[in-house]
Amino acid sequence: ALFAAADANQLQTADQVATQATRMLADPKAHPAVTQFFSEWLGVDEIANSPKDPTVYATYTPQVRDAMQAETVAFADWVIWQSDAKLSTLLTAPVSFVNQTLAPLYGLTGITGDAMQKVALDPTQRAGIVTEAALMTVLGKADRSSPVLRGKFVREKFLCQTVAPPPQNIVITPPPVMPGVSTREMFTMHSTVEPCKSCHTLMDPIGFGFENYDGIGQWRTTDQGQTVDASGPLTGSDVDGTFNGAVDLSHKLAESSDVRDCVATEWFRYAMGRGEAAGDTCALTSLKQSFAGTQADIGKLLVAVTQTDTFRYRLAVTP
Repeated sequence: ALFAAADANQLQTADQVATQATRMLADPKAHPAVTQFFSEWLGVDEIANSPKDPTVYATYTPQVRDAMQAETVAFADWVIWQSDAKLSTLLTAPVSFVNQTLAPLYGLTGITGDAMQKVALDPTQRAGIVTEAALMTVLGKADRSSPVLRGKFVREKFLCQTVAPPPQNIVITPPPVMPGVSTREMFTMHSTVEPCKSCHTLMDPIGFGFENYDGIGQWRTTDQGQTVDASGPLTGSDVDGTFNGAVDLSHKLAESSDVRDCVATEWFRYAMGRGEAAGDTCALTSLKQSFAGTQADIGKLLVAVTQTDTFRYRLAVTP
């Protein structure tokens, strides 16, 4: 149908392109392409490369790992195609999808079968895609959680901020797990010494907000016998302030225009298959404005991408 429209010169105007984009998004074949964005954006397609220490996480089996990845795909699919497609729903909905293999990780009972089933989660413990097990697993170490990875993730993937890599002459050796010493206590040293301090003050305080989740995303209230402190400050955004836990943080992110603009940018990158360049400034500005005007409706954002000059035109190539 798209080739036929092109042959009939019916892809000449923005409206004609929008009609075709809307038609294609209504096709079930659009679902895998859209959910693949979430897998790549969040990095959960790398979960197979996130091994865990079986002596620490004995319940983490290949079957659990695969169910975690299926959960993220099912949740994203539900948000976009069955719910309201809003960014706020993606970031705050206390629901998810589990099967009998994954249900115990969330403390759920009565779930049978291998099919992913929609379930309600405790809204004081879970909020949208950010607190799902797959993401916490990818952003965790083999034997513990990782405030650094989790804080860096929020900075880069939700705020589109770049965190500088460590100096080349620094040998990074995480301290060993010590009984009676929480992960937060071990990593607090980053905020007190240079050259670590300057970058880790951007990441660690955010990452500490996820300390209620262990290295495979299980909820916990203690770590090494110490009560979990998941409070922290969010800085460098339009919703700066203190938060207490990842649920609180997720709700702050859902209210952020910086996050909304970053998500629009991420979709632009995905659609174009490249990072943005100087010549894309006007297209990105219009895309962000369009996304804001729809109360951050991701479904409408996908059509809006096709309305940008970057999508509709290409630079002339000089022979």
